[in-house]
Amino acid sequence: MLNLKCMSIGNVGIFSVVLVLSSLGLSSLSLADAQQSQTAEPVPTVLSDWSTQVWDAAKADDLARVNVLLESIPQGESPALLALKKTVQQRDNHLAENEATRLIDLAKRKADLAVVMAANDINMAMVHAVNLKFLMSPEDWRMWLDSEDGRAVEEAATAEIEQAMVQGDVLLAQEILFRQKALHDGADTVEYKRIDTKLDDLNRRVTLIAEFAPRELYRLRKVQLKRIEANLKAEGKEIPVADAEADEPEFNELFKDDWKERLNGITSKLVLMGLRQAASEHVTNAGWNPLLKGGLESVKLLLETPQLAENFPGLAEPAKVQALRAKLDTRLNEIDASKKKLGASDYQSLITDVLAANDDTVQIPKEVILREFGEGATAQLSKEYEDDYSEIIWPDNLRRFRQSIEGNFVGVGILIRHNDKRELIIVNPLEGSPASRAGIRPGDKIIAVDDQSTVGWTLNRSVDNITGPIGKPVKLTVQRNDVTEPIEFSIKRATIKMRSVNGWWKSQLDSKGTPRWDWWIDPISGIGYVRLTGFNEDSFDDFMDAIRQMRKERSLNGLILDLRGNPGGLLKSAVGFVNLFVPDGSVVSVQDLDGNMINNFMAEKTRSSLEGLPLVVLINGNSASASEIVSGSLQAHGAAVILGERSFGKGSVQTVQPLSDGANEAAVKVTIQYYVLPPLEGEAKGRLVHRRTSSKDWGVNPDMVVKITPPQAEKSGEMRLALDRLDEGEVNQVGMDLRPIVGDLLATGIDPQLETAVMILQARLAGDLEKRHLVQVEKGDSSKPARQ
Repeated sequence: MLNLKCMSIGNVGIFSVVLVLSSLGLSSLSLADAQQSQTAEPVPTVLSDWSTQVWDAAKADDLARVNVLLESIPQGESPALLALKKTVQQRDNHLAENEATRLIDLAKRKADLAVVMAANDINMAMVHAVNLKFLMSPEDWRMWLDSEDGRAVEEAATAEIEQAMVQGDVLLAQEILFRQKALHDGADTVEYKRIDTKLDDLNRRVTLIAEFAPRELYRLRKVQLKRIEANLKAEGKEIPVADAEADEPEFNELFKDDWKERLNGITSKLVLMGLRQAASEHVTNAGWNPLLKGGLESVKLLLETPQLAENFPGLAEPAKVQALRAKLDTRLNEIDASKKKLGASDYQSLITDVLAANDDTVQIPKEVILREFGEGATAQLSKEYEDDYSEIIWPDNLRRFRQSIEGNFVGVGILIRHNDKRELIIVNPLEGSPASRAGIRPGDKIIAVDDQSTVGWTLNRSVDNITGPIGKPVKLTVQRNDVTEPIEFSIKRATIKMRSVNGWWKSQLDSKGTPRWDWWIDPISGIGYVRLTGFNEDSFDDFMDAIRQMRKERSLNGLILDLRGNPGGLLKSAVGFVNLFVPDGSVVSVQDLDGNMINNFMAEKTRSSLEGLPLVVLINGNSASASEIVSGSLQAHGAAVILGERSFGKGSVQTVQPLSDGANEAAVKVTIQYYVLPPLEGEAKGRLVHRRTSSKDWGVNPDMVVKITPPQAEKSGEMRLALDRLDEGEVNQVGMDLRPIVGDLLATGIDPQLETAVMILQARLAGDLEKRHLVQVEKGDSSKPARQ
């Protein structure tokens, strides 16, 4: 058993230095290295100088120096300095506990892996292997992959995938292949790319089954659920209980025709317009050739997915399938042999030919052929040019796409789904929404809308009837599990805002359902906290409202901007956020495939109202696009310490163009440019962050790499969800707040990234706050902290 001890504050011990850096992924730093760092440059005895050096070392990615400085905090008496010392001690204790836990978990995972491999339970073996990766340093992980044990797991996984495909269990093959991809992420770019391509192809096949073979999907999911339950049991985790539904119900025939709704509004003209836009505007200037090839390949995939015979009986007749396949192969060979650039007229000729051949053979509905041709065309841009973001937004998805961009919609504010009985279930009412204030609860079953029965309604039809003109009421009749008679709610429709700006502690909701936040993660030091979940039309204004609220309450001395899990959003919003902290220079530029600059977004001095505010930005592997513009640009300008883990690597720019054919509407999203971050200090040119499967460097690399384990991420994520769930009914009725204690996010050590961010900011502010404290003492008023 590892015996870990930490010395008292002010001399925490050289062990904690090595341990900190090991937890940050720098396991190669030896004890001698740390000792040399300790003696290389003296630690300032003046607190203000010490604070400056901590901050500069953090920005410079000098982690060894940061930890040496934290070993020897100068003397002082301010409450802020005491808070810092407490944080350092708490952090060191957590590191020691986490390292002991890591070693125990590592040994257990290795033992469990050996057991399941001996039992030939390959799916569970892959679960253990992926978890091993998170318990090892990158170097140790690469060595394990090349070891006899690693190769044995890989070979068994490959054989299991092949067997699953033969048996038709595409979901099992997908699970294992996904985990196999995770094993090679960051380890082997060649193998990673091979697996990624194979997984993309399998995902397309699974999507086809999900869309057009609901009975087969239901059967596969039942098998998958049993597998998941077995895995959870093996992991010692609780198995979720289905919401009051019979065990293993039969497939509900009311679902059998849902696939037809996906085809509404699809016309040949819409597909032509969408692909014409992709051919002319795509960043590669690749034209029609790859689009036509991808479209034909996708139609071929329909023929090669026998499960689709459930709704397309022609696919069960080999002669007809072969006849259409021969036609598709002929046209594919013509494209491959063609030395000219194809155009829109070639598409029209091709699609006419394919549709006629389909009518003569398998007779799949025309709209299915058109949709899959369009899907395959844009998917080919991913295969050939690693562009995963160009796509056609089909009519059935257009409303949801617009809502995601605009950040609001008109309705009553509920999330709905079907259960296996095809009853319309409320997943949950959105906080502060009209439905929530009316008393709608999760699990309520909507049995009527405006006195019309919902039996047989699709989700799209349900949304169409529940949403409507702002201010106009809609009557929802719901059945509640613990109530005998149906309950009627008359709810007035309103604009539902998708909030993206969140604080540290949600104290209450006002009469309109708007949350009231406590923004202070450390009120003693004056450190605010903002968690940004997206960059929509309202994000910037809502953020500025938060800043004004904080400054109204007290001086804002430092800020943590949490962009973890933020998928991005509007470029304009991201540029505005950076400009708040950066007074001049380039925020971000965009360029074409050849590196020619198309546009350069410059900061404006008049907009930099937060210039000089000490700022720590948190990022992780799910911080993408606009999040990377904000974090990467702030890093390049030295305006923040970026902390966490490398970001996602989505550095392409898309344009969205509407498509219409009479009353039928769709849209097409096309990658047209790549964005480039400003150059870091000492670099001659800016940096592309876009990740390709062959990339060895991508995304935004943090100044301070602080890793978080999957169990820590799960626990902190669950706690944050519970903290943000301010029930407007039951909790308020009992007159007490039943949520967790927000301070436990830091006190329990389940979020080392946030804990480190607080510590770095406290260190940065310690010198200034000590001076203010001494001024206050001289004035004879030391009973309360100075207004900072």
